[in-house]
Amino acid sequence: MKIKCGFEWHVQLNTGKLFCRCKPKIHEEADADMEIRRRFRSSFGESGKIDESAMFEVFREKQIVYKVFKDSDCLVDLDEEPPHDVDKEALETAVNACSALSAEIQKNIIFMRKVIVDGSNTSGFQRTAVIGINGIFRFGNKDIKIRTICLEEDSARKESETSDSIVYKLDRLGIPLLEFTTEPIDTDESEAKEIALAFGRFTRLLNVRRGIGTIRQDINISIEGGSRIEMKGFQNIREMDKAILNEAGRQKTLITMAKNYGYLLREYGELKSLNLSRLLANSNSKILSGAVAKGKIVLGIKMGGLKGVLGNYVEENKTFGGEISDYLHASYGGGIIHSDELPNYGITEAEVENIRGELSVGESDAFILSIVDKAHENIVATEIKNRVNSLLSSVPSEVRSVQSDNTTKFLRPIGGKDRMYVETDLPIIRIDEEVLRAGKRYSDLSVEKLEKEYGLSGEFIDLLIGVNKLNLALELNKKLKLPFSVIVKVLVDDYRYIRRKFDFTVDNGQLEVVLDRISKDSLARDASSKVLENLALGNGKSVDEVIERFRLKKVTDVQLEDEIEHTLSAGGINRPDVLITNLREKLGFSFDASDAYKIASNLLKKNG
Repeated sequence: MKIKCGFEWHVQLNTGKLFCRCKPKIHEEADADMEIRRRFRSSFGESGKIDESAMFEVFREKQIVYKVFKDSDCLVDLDEEPPHDVDKEALETAVNACSALSAEIQKNIIFMRKVIVDGSNTSGFQRTAVIGINGIFRFGNKDIKIRTICLEEDSARKESETSDSIVYKLDRLGIPLLEFTTEPIDTDESEAKEIALAFGRFTRLLNVRRGIGTIRQDINISIEGGSRIEMKGFQNIREMDKAILNEAGRQKTLITMAKNYGYLLREYGELKSLNLSRLLANSNSKILSGAVAKGKIVLGIKMGGLKGVLGNYVEENKTFGGEISDYLHASYGGGIIHSDELPNYGITEAEVENIRGELSVGESDAFILSIVDKAHENIVATEIKNRVNSLLSSVPSEVRSVQSDNTTKFLRPIGGKDRMYVETDLPIIRIDEEVLRAGKRYSDLSVEKLEKEYGLSGEFIDLLIGVNKLNLALELNKKLKLPFSVIVKVLVDDYRYIRRKFDFTVDNGQLEVVLDRISKDSLARDASSKVLENLALGNGKSVDEVIERFRLKKVTDVQLEDEIEHTLSAGGINRPDVLITNLREKLGFSFDASDAYKIASNLLKKNG
């Protein structure tokens, strides 16, 4: 299906936190050291207006609970201390990204505050700065225009949510993010997925973090006659095309419904809503009677002329009524039951008739039931009416989260310019000329360029990206003049083996020393994993100590050839592979099997 789309890519950087010197550390199982509770209010943006998405969050009236970890969070994260200077490495990575995408780097970096009052930022805003504009990402023969490249702080991680509170972990807060925003692209669902996959691969060429959640890809889409929808939280990027197709189909259905039923908006005019708690206190439905027993209100709302409309499917497994329910759940934690799906949920036909009589529902009318807190009784009826109005007028422009079945669900209104205002705790930053010059090394960086410049295969690039060692591999190739086959063995194969078997992470410095000793012929390639094994087991404090202690120093070519000749002259061996097994018993891993195989083959051939 032909669509117009724009991407927003958010990529975590492999640096320290953006505005403090805490080390990023994600806590999956550890208990928090303390909890802090807060509530948020909206504030005016630079335009002097309150942003719609901020006002939406305020109306939800939720308490925010923060779980704090002493080894990854500080007073800056808690908004109890002003931000420190911007992390230098993060800023350099942002400049490198701009160079790679041929973007215009801003001379003066000014951080702005973006109002966010859903609790994900302890300050009530997110700090973000434009680093570059007007970049280009080359996708095949197509140039994808990059509108902005921003450096910003990541938000806290949501752990759980109830009707009256949200719990966040603070460990992710403040990790630097690069945000790439594209201009609108005329495309289809299949190409959009391929663009997203290609850009995700490109970002791995930069100094970024690896793992689940370190790159988040949002997409804004619209179809002809529709509106801009921001889709967030793709569960599986390889199924992005399915999610896009489902959302485009949903919009298409809503456009058709607006044409067919839009006139009905005049029919129900003033909503009639009543408290039906007394009527339904003894309902056969445990949902309704249980809610009344807990002090909740069962609100009944007459929807004039909408019989049959609420049960219309807007996408697979979701009705028009389901769209209303999603909206209400996001706003107030509730949902709805509508007359097109009754009798159901234990609500009998007799109870349906009693409700219809109480609300004066006619033959062509529908009704909605919603369980609400008493404080929300009046506003919920208004919100339901507003949602119906928006759905039957056009496709509402909003943010929707992508579900596991590749459908979308209302999340919040789309934020706008009204939520931006200038950051007052940080100075204007002028990027050093040295940083700009260093960034030019990344000019037009791409997988294709690396393949051509270094003779590095796409397979090796993917392997190195997978362990976040690509930049290190490129540096060591130039510095040590080692072939990538050797570098990949140590940085990928050995690194993964040690991490998996010993639950030990070898640092880059140790890996570099191993490769340096291989380049100087003081360590056999075959011995690299043995060195790293002993380091993981604590059998030595340095690479050189392990080499010396376990007699892993590589023998010279002359010594190896002499040993092979001596072994062959003893007789009984006429195959290179058998010879190598024999040599391993004598020399251990002080030689490379490939070298021994070549020498042995030549000697055996020479001796007939």
